Amino acid sequence: MPFSRTVASPAFPLLVFLAGFPLWWAMGFGTLGFLLVAVPLAYHLIRQSVVVVPRGFGLWLLFLAILLVGVLVLWTPVPGLVLEPGMSRILPWAYRAAWFAAVTVVLLFIGGSTEKTLPRKWLILLMAWMFTITVAGGYVGQFLWQHEFPSLLEIILPHPLRSNVFLNSLIHPGLAQLQDILGYPEPRPKAPFDYANSWGANFGILLPFYLMSWRYMRKSVHKIAFIALLVFAIPPVIFSLNRGLWAGLGVLAAVLLVRLVLNGKWIAMVAAGVLGVIAYAVILTTPLWVVLQTRLANPHSNEGRSNLAETTVATVLQYSPLIGFGSTRQRQGNFFSIAAGATADCHQCSPPQLGTQGSLWYLVFGTGLLGTLLFCAFVVRRTLPAMSRKTSWASPLLYSVVFFACVLPVYDMVSSPLMFLMIALALIWRYEMKHPPDGARKNVLRGRTRSLP
Repeated sequence: MPFSRTVASPAFPLLVFLAGFPLWWAMGFGTLGFLLVAVPLAYHLIRQSVVVVPRGFGLWLLFLAILLVGVLVLWTPVPGLVLEPGMSRILPWAYRAAWFAAVTVVLLFIGGSTEKTLPRKWLILLMAWMFTITVAGGYVGQFLWQHEFPSLLEIILPHPLRSNVFLNSLIHPGLAQLQDILGYPEPRPKAPFDYANSWGANFGILLPFYLMSWRYMRKSVHKIAFIALLVFAIPPVIFSLNRGLWAGLGVLAAVLLVRLVLNGKWIAMVAAGVLGVIAYAVILTTPLWVVLQTRLANPHSNEGRSNLAETTVATVLQYSPLIGFGSTRQRQGNFFSIAAGATADCHQCSPPQLGTQGSLWYLVFGTGLLGTLLFCAFVVRRTLPAMSRKTSWASPLLYSVVFFACVLPVYDMVSSPLMFLMIALALIWRYEMKHPPDGARKNVLRGRTRSLP
């Protein structure tokens, strides 16, 4: 596609953002940029007289409706939870609502775009590029974590804004989180994302996109570089100390081998086995093995996460099982005494808010059991086309969804991981539209009317 036509394409803002992500991240737009890019894409959708929507989109609309209704229960008093009067309750709800609106726009834009507007190859290669950046960020965060620098937004924003803890976490291009999980301070890479767990979540979701880019490798040097990057990606996975990432990758490997066997892809299975042996050898013959064993011997947050999840579910079941409470809330006291906050002997005793430490618990607490069911049902419905066909170019996208499901209970995913998931679902939808099942019909939104299955 000529450059002039690329600039004129409605997909240009998305392409520029993904291609230049390291620069946007350094400027302070790593997270906020996803929300900003959705604005011109939404404008393009609004200008269209017909907006194509995927089958099952009614489930997603109902989920969004519950999300919006949640604003009405933000101030509902609940025994055992801190009551926060005033407008401060609006901000966390609005921030997450903005993310769900943005990912909806991206889903409809990419899924409804033609190959001429947004070639599938471009999007897959850009997502593979994002994986490459993630691997590089893992090394930078491990070895250069002490070299902090301010973003452009931090420099130009007024001090009251840039000193806000939440806003600063979004605009500051930090390289790693320094944590004492192993009993001593250890950097956990997070560049180019907000948190170490976000780095792990994005690594797993982007990996299948990177594997899909193999089909576009024509030269031997590119294929060698492709395989080399997979090997170089192993150390950051280990020293990230992300047990959720490790478990998710293990499930992906198991699902991949099962599907390869069922589909009779013996050559691909042998290649996957060779890569697995190489990965095992790299871990076993380097200090990575010691790091892995030490991390597994220090579960660190297991009890706190378990208590938080149990309290979250119990509170929702008792007081608002259908629609939840709209957003996260702070618990009174902690899990070990009636006194609130951390102590000198237990700096971890101050519990996180209910609805955090895993997006599954946010869905349960913020949107209730009904909202959680609708969210999961939509994701499953949109993944079915990638599961129902034995072989297709969209089949690897199944693994991004599988990984997302694996880490949903342990990682907060309402940020870039949710955006990458929606890009995967949008590409699966594009495949489905070109290879519709028998009896399928196209769904469209026309002005105020819509036709949904």
